[in-house]
Amino acid sequence: MKKFLVLVVTLALLAPVSAFAAAEFSLGGFIKLNTFWDSTQNNSNLTNPIQRDNNANFHHGRFNMKAQESRFNFTIKGPKVFGAQTTGIIEIDFDGTQDNSGVSSSGTWLARMRLAMFRLTWPETELMLGQYHSLLAAWSVEGAESSALQATGTVTARLPQIRLTQKFLGDWSVAGLVGLPNNATLDTNDPYGAGTGSNGADAETPQLQGSITYAHDWWGKAAYFGHPKPFTAQVTAAWQRSINRYATGVGLMTFGNNNYVNLANATILQNFVSPWVVRGTLFIPVIPTHSANLAGTAHLLTQWWVGQGVEAFGMAGTSSNLYKFDFANVYEASLLRRFGGMVEGQYYINNQWFINVAYGISKAYGVDTSAPTIQGQDAFLRDQQKMEQQVDATVWYRPVQALKFGLQYSFAQSQWFQETNTAAVGGTPQLSKTGNEHRVQFVGFFFF
Repeated sequence: MKKFLVLVVTLALLAPVSAFAAAEFSLGGFIKLNTFWDSTQNNSNLTNPIQRDNNANFHHGRFNMKAQESRFNFTIKGPKVFGAQTTGIIEIDFDGTQDNSGVSSSGTWLARMRLAMFRLTWPETELMLGQYHSLLAAWSVEGAESSALQATGTVTARLPQIRLTQKFLGDWSVAGLVGLPNNATLDTNDPYGAGTGSNGADAETPQLQGSITYAHDWWGKAAYFGHPKPFTAQVTAAWQRSINRYATGVGLMTFGNNNYVNLANATILQNFVSPWVVRGTLFIPVIPTHSANLAGTAHLLTQWWVGQGVEAFGMAGTSSNLYKFDFANVYEASLLRRFGGMVEGQYYINNQWFINVAYGISKAYGVDTSAPTIQGQDAFLRDQQKMEQQVDATVWYRPVQALKFGLQYSFAQSQWFQETNTAAVGGTPQLSKTGNEHRVQFVGFFFF
């Protein structure tokens, strides 16, 4: 009996070892130092709106230095199942909430899970499950900031999802995903609404995304993040349905400075809003190569989009809320419509030095700024951005594959729908409708 128990325990201990032996593990990632000076206050990714130029509380220079964008990942290659190769990845960075509100002398940052997914890959088909980049995040600008041009519509979103990708006719592929909806499409603390604290906190559907891609080596390839890539055209779309809560009897509500009191005789109702976006992308090798030598090559990358409630898909912005009223004092929310795009040009001087210049824009449209008011409140958010623009110009130096250094100048501009007045006494002049920012940024990477 004792021999039998020893055998059972031994087999139980060996079973996990055998399972791990069937998989291959590799560690990767990078250490990044991000150093920058701003003419005003913004986050490291330049995704915050630029405060109005004559707001003295914001427009003074600030120096910053961070390393929390460093990250590492574990890549796992497992056994074949159903004729498919199994692989997975877990990626961590340190971009979580910082201790002591960013003033800790030790600069403590919290670890954050970026990616956690596995996939089954056949020759023409791939099934993926877990948290991964969305289909809208397939393309990025090679800028010094981690989410370059996100404020103007370049998506970096990651979401839990089930994704299926199918190749066909050699150069074509289609992909579709069912993912976690973004439940913060509308403000949870909007100053004009029903006061429920749950605007946009529930979604009627999952988030659905789909794309179709054509890629073919017509005349050679050009570098994309250091790897040769052929001419590529892609169309991507995304949609979800969210619930918004609103009120009747708005005239019975009293409003203060960006807050309200929801009186007992106001009736809480709800309506549905549908964030959506459609985007087209082109990657064009302008000066191509037919080998791994990138010296003298150049590419043009451009993508343009249109949609409403686009923050649901990882595009930055202050809010998507718009408001409409009827003569019966019925309050209801709708979604802000926007369009925008970006263009990036990149040229490799040699295999160590290269430069790129990028421009992005995001602009709201279809907004009636002459809409009537109720209780002195506008039918659209006075702090809503009308347009965002950004220009990045970067010089990169990569002496070896493990090291990469970049020096970048950025100019960003926010244009707001309305001027605002920070005080109601003394004839304080209104703040302007425009905010401008200049940034000089240096980054260093060590890849492993």
